[in-house]
Amino acid sequence: MTEAHNPKDWLEFCHDFLPGILVDICKATGDEATMVADDVMLRAEVVNRMDRETQEILAAPAYEESYEYDPADAPPWLKALTTLVIRNSQLEELHVRELIEQGSIAAITKYGLGPPSHFLAARAPLGDTTAGDPFAGLAGNYPRTWACLRALRLCISTGGGRAGYRLPDAPVPELPDISEVVEAETVEVTSEISVPRDGVVFSGVDLRFDQASYSHLRVAQEDDELILGISSLSRISRNSRKLFRVLEFLLAHNAKIITTNHLITGREVWFRKGYYVKPDSRNFGKRMGDVRGMSGAHRKTVEGYLRRVSQPNPGLSSGLVPDRRVDNKECS
Repeated sequence: MTEAHNPKDWLEFCHDFLPGILVDICKATGDEATMVADDVMLRAEVVNRMDRETQEILAAPAYEESYEYDPADAPPWLKALTTLVIRNSQLEELHVRELIEQGSIAAITKYGLGPPSHFLAARAPLGDTTAGDPFAGLAGNYPRTWACLRALRLCISTGGGRAGYRLPDAPVPELPDISEVVEAETVEVTSEISVPRDGVVFSGVDLRFDQASYSHLRVAQEDDELILGISSLSRISRNSRKLFRVLEFLLAHNAKIITTNHLITGREVWFRKGYYVKPDSRNFGKRMGDVRGMSGAHRKTVEGYLRRVSQPNPGLSSGLVPDRRVDNKECS
């Protein structure tokens, strides 16, 4: 093992740097800091045992939002994996409780880019990750989502454009039980291309559903023509299990998902070719309206969607849903 691939840096990050910044700067308790550090360590250990394709399938939903993370010269897939391991961890719960601000999260992810690269390159498992594996069973339980994200990973890795795929035969998932729905705080979200709309403040790692996301799923079940517009896939959830579950439901009901740079359907996925636009959940329509790098069905679908959401009352019944979700008061 070379010094460049020594996982010691990762252990120091998890045991010293991360708890230190959470306690000293963010004013988390020691127990809260330990909870986050242990979760990050577990997630890294699980990802470390995976082959590269599996890692990138799981990280593909984070690629878009992490593309411009600092440092700028870091490999984009490493940024996506760092987001999967660190940003999508229980760190989110401290953000929900307003113990950590976006600036501190940016510092943690920036500093955290180097250590996991050493750890993942070293391929040196540190322990038994059978218990509590946050990614266990995703491929088998959500086969449509797995096929979709495999195609998305291929599309991203080949420089954008279109990648076709076939949805596997699988049972159609049911709408979440009403007992899984909680009433979340509403806030007004304003886009520069559309009228103000309600968003919600809800944990990005909570497995339950807020009233807005549940409504989207209900419309998808009833309509079979839903087009869900969101700034990035993290607006659905930062919890991989919930994200996979929602995508499985939407794909099973022929919904289309538009993000700032993606178009996702049950037959094909698109990623802007030769051009990238940074997501912005408060002005996702304006960012999406920059159609450079889009072509074919991607561009046509986005332009039609933006025309509809710019109307005063597009309504859920139309199957066109603006970005109503504002995870944890984070609108970046």
